[in-house]
Amino acid sequence: MANALDLPEFAHLDQDLTPGELAWLLGWNVADGRWGRIGMDERAARGSLLFLFTNLQSDAGLEVVKTSSGWLQQRLMSLRRGAFEEIQRHAPFSRHAQRNMGALFRAWKEEGEARFAQAWEGAFPVGWETAREPQEPIRIIGEGGDRKERALDVLGAPDAETRAAAEWWYKFYTCEPGWMPGLHVTTRPDESGTHYSGHEIEIPPDIRRWIYFRLPR
Repeated sequence: MANALDLPEFAHLDQDLTPGELAWLLGWNVADGRWGRIGMDERAARGSLLFLFTNLQSDAGLEVVKTSSGWLQQRLMSLRRGAFEEIQRHAPFSRHAQRNMGALFRAWKEEGEARFAQAWEGAFPVGWETAREPQEPIRIIGEGGDRKERALDVLGAPDAETRAAAEWWYKFYTCEPGWMPGLHVTTRPDESGTHYSGHEIEIPPDIRRWIYFRLPR
């Protein structure tokens, strides 16, 4: 079996991510059915995900899984290895992976390894690859977003939660190293009835600026 960190999909990430982050990144690729990316066959992939679950703290809940996804999305964006849309090809951005990871974790947490095995068969039945739902990357377009009149638009987000997450992806992808989040506001509607999501960015020692996103009506 190839060393996953030697594959192009993970080039140099071992130098930028912590061991815990790398473990979750591998786990998300397994949940996405992309174990070939990490040099595994299906049997090894299933075992590696089960190993990840069993090494969590005993009181860990589904929120730990969701947090790992969101944090990895932001970390991968901050590394800027490719265009904004290209980075979304990584497994933590995959809705298919998120559904599978949630189902597999709940099965393991509630009834252990036997139920995990059943959930695995449900997630990856014969022919699952051809039934996989296609997923287009989310795009962010506009004139810079430095004020409401030049607000950015988030295109292709399937729901409000993902749209809000994409605003954070954009900040991690575009802001200078060392930035910190400041205030976040949702504005009152302007004369056209449009609301805006405004993010304050703090750049030490004393720079503050805003990024505005236009919210759908």
